[in-house]
Amino acid sequence: MYLLSSFDEADSTRTALMRAGLELLAEKGYKGTTTREIAARAGVSEVTLFRQFGSKKALLQAAVQKLRPPVELILPRPSHGQMSASSLEDSLLHLAQGYAQMLEANQGLLVRLLPELARHPELRGETGPLGLQKAMSAVFEYFAELQKQGLLRADEAPSQVAVALLGPLFARGVLLGALALRPAFDLQAHVRGFLKGRQGD
Repeated sequence: MYLLSSFDEADSTRTALMRAGLELLAEKGYKGTTTREIAARAGVSEVTLFRQFGSKKALLQAAVQKLRPPVELILPRPSHGQMSASSLEDSLLHLAQGYAQMLEANQGLLVRLLPELARHPELRGETGPLGLQKAMSAVFEYFAELQKQGLLRADEAPSQVAVALLGPLFARGVLLGALALRPAFDLQAHVRGFLKGRQGD
């Protein structure tokens, strides 16, 4: 799973426990997940789980903070003076395709996990998962760089620009996917529509 692939803990035991915890949280919910099940899926004893984290809540809090889509794998690298209007479209299409694929690969996890985080806000913390914050910052910085280079107009906040391009993909991939609805969607047409009125001079 992409969202669980960026755990970089040096301690493989902690990593295995956090992965198992998130998987079970998505499958069974917070109340239905037990420390015994987490330990068994991670291949360790329940005693080891308590030594590492102290409680189920602490383990899941740590795991949620580690959630981070590997956006570096799908973010193009804008190069000053080397990107034309057509190559900008190609770069944004590449980003949109990668994002859509990432959502599809994680659709089941997201559909089940997001409601649990809404029901148990103590798991995500007051400011949300740190890993997701870092991923979002990387995406916002990408659009800020495009604006800095004059490839996109700078009268919108980079975060708003990012949501305009990627928000509809999230809605289609996760929200509609949860209902098994798959309306036709042309990514290239979406990118071209996004660029209308947003390209720099």
